Order: sequence, then C-alpha cells, then structure tokens
Amino acid sequence: MKPDTQTPLELYDPKADEMTAHILGYLRARGYVVWAQDNRGRYNPKTGRWYPHPNNRVGVPDIIGYRRSDARFIGVEVKAGKDQLSNHQIDFLNELKECTGLPFVACSFAQFVQSFERRSLHLVASNATHDATAPPPYPTSLPGHTTTHDEPASYHHARDSRI
Repeated sequence: MKPDTQTPLELYDPKADEMTAHILGYLRARGYVVWAQDNRGRYNPKTGRWYPHPNNRVGVPDIIGYRRSDARFIGVEVKAGKDQLSNHQIDFLNELKECTGLPFVACSFAQFVQSFERRSLHLVASNATHDATAPPPYPTSLPGHTTTHDEPASYHHARDSRI
C-alpha cells in the first residue's frame, strides 16, 4: 500500500508498532483486557500539522486496559528510538499511580517484561491457600543488571529541578 503523500512517514514508527503488538499479546495471555489507544490525532493537509482529536484526553498511554481478576487499570506508554515522555504523559502516569493503577513506560519489549515480572504482575491471582514462606517454583528475577524498579518511581517533567 502506497502511503498518502500528505502523511508524514516518520510518525508511523514500525518499531513502536511491533513493540505495542508484542506487549498486547503478552498482557492478553496473562489475563488482561488491553487495547492500543489511538492517540495520533488528526492530520490537516492544508497546514501540514497534527491536531489532537477534540474527544481524546491528551497524555493517555498507547496501551490501556484492565486486569480481569480485579479490574485494576493498566497503562503502558510505548517509547521507541529517541521518543520521550511529554508533560501530559508524565501527568497521566503519575495520576494513574496515585489511583493504584499500573503505569509502565516501555522502551523495549524485554524491559517491559522484566519490569512487569519484577512486580509479580505475571502471576495469576488465586483464591487457593498456599505456603507464603515456600520459594516460588519459577525465577523471580532476571540475571544481570536491571534498570527497572519493583515499584515505579514517580515520573518528572524534564525541567523539574528534582531530577
């Protein structure tokens, strides 16, 4: 399919789209109802600019949904290449965290899985009783250096002096 000459090609990052598809599949296989949120806005060929859709909230993550077992909201902002969080995205992720939601920023599929599993979110909730002192029958961490945290740190604006 030939792209529309009026649509800037750099806004369609195949790496981000592929990462989004992998994360969607991963989450669905673990009991989450998730979907890719259309955040691209609308393109005006006369001005050559993108505008936010008037009915969309700015800053909503690329992947949103909930965990079936307890309806806990999840939001995953996918960042590929040199893409960085906007102030609106930072605000949304912090608000989601304050409301006990599950905020994530995914710079790679492997990094997302590592962060997700370090927070034990890949485990299926069960009502069955079990020995809490027994070690789990699966690895609880990945070997090597990690740049993720068990609980996500607050996100900050680039010009924030607390960084």
